[in-house]
Amino acid sequence: MSNKIPILQEISRERTKQDEKWGEQNHPIIDEFTKPFGIYATYKLPSEETAKNLYNEADKKGVLTWGHIITEELVEALSANNKEDMREELIQCGAVIVAMIESLDRNGK
Repeated sequence: MSNKIPILQEISRERTKQDEKWGEQNHPIIDEFTKPFGIYATYKLPSEETAKNLYNEADKKGVLTWGHIITEELVEALSANNKEDMREELIQCGAVIVAMIESLDRNGK
């Protein structure tokens, strides 16, 4: 738990820098044309089902990576059907990213 506060402070400082550089940004999460064609067509991301399958296969084989985990979380967020679900999934993405930073700090990889 001790690593989380400094990481969150670093993230907060970075957010301040971003706001100073670009001002408040209000981009759409995804464009309106993405939903009918899927996130792969626009962002080259796997479908939610494919991301889950890749995650599960890697986990079963013992080769799960942070890349599998964050991809699955991001795809869930971008595939959400409403604001509440999307927000919940984005919080999970943020938590996974903090865990990834903690792992990087501990292990260097």
